[in-house]
Amino acid sequence: MTSAFDAWREQIEAHERDAAAFGGGHGHGHGHSQGQGHRAFRRANRALDPWRTDDPVLNGLYALLGADADVLDIGGGAGRYALPLATRARHVTVVEPSADSVEMLTSRAAEAGLANVTAINEAWEDAEAPAADVVLCSLVLHHVPDAVPFVTKMQEYAKDRVVLVEMMETPGALEIPFFERVYGSAPTPLPGLPSVLDLLWAMDIFPDVTMVSADAAVLETDRDAALEQLRGRLSVREGTEADTRLLAAAEELLEETPNGLVVRGVAPQRQAIVTWRPGRAGPAST
Repeated sequence: MTSAFDAWREQIEAHERDAAAFGGGHGHGHGHSQGQGHRAFRRANRALDPWRTDDPVLNGLYALLGADADVLDIGGGAGRYALPLATRARHVTVVEPSADSVEMLTSRAAEAGLANVTAINEAWEDAEAPAADVVLCSLVLHHVPDAVPFVTKMQEYAKDRVVLVEMMETPGALEIPFFERVYGSAPTPLPGLPSVLDLLWAMDIFPDVTMVSADAAVLETDRDAALEQLRGRLSVREGTEADTRLLAAAEELLEETPNGLVVRGVAPQRQAIVTWRPGRAGPAST
């Protein structure tokens, strides 16, 4: 019988094999985007207001922070959550393997006048970091084949609690209908929230799960940008037969909304905040 650990690893490895078979253009690196070009990297790490109040995930994270908490953000990228958390926390340390993301993070922290943000430019598996009250990992775990030591290390560094932010379905769900129309099949998806919970339960971790209100799965704000992103994700060159099929799929699937272009038939993206206190039996109390 396949264990939850084996199933987790097999799903990620199948995704990576499929990514290579489709040209590798839609793959994600560990904790940050790779293989999509500099413009795609910038888009994935676009600047957000550190003082924003309309982000339901961020508001959920605020509710978990105690006064003067130290935060360790694993794979925190260019600071999507690290910078807002730094407006309330005593200190935020970001462990991030992408040098480009660290450069953006450092620059944006300086622009925002946030002197309580430190970046460690290493993969979490190799990093030496300070322990923190809250250890956060957002939308990274589903890229990690060896998830057990990754999570175990998070627990070792958490003084109070571990927090994961994950999605019911990973972001690649937006691209599946396009793969099917361009290539006739789609890559194996990365693990979503149900698989995350199976993994944690198999580790004898029984977390609290808070579902966040669903957001429309916006692909891009305009058609040209959407096509650029899809070509990169699907490894399609402009002007080819595959591109002709992609353009036809875009005509069929892309739908304009006040928030941008969504993919017809793709469910709204629903995220969850998963949290527990290491070493305590049963769910975490808040």
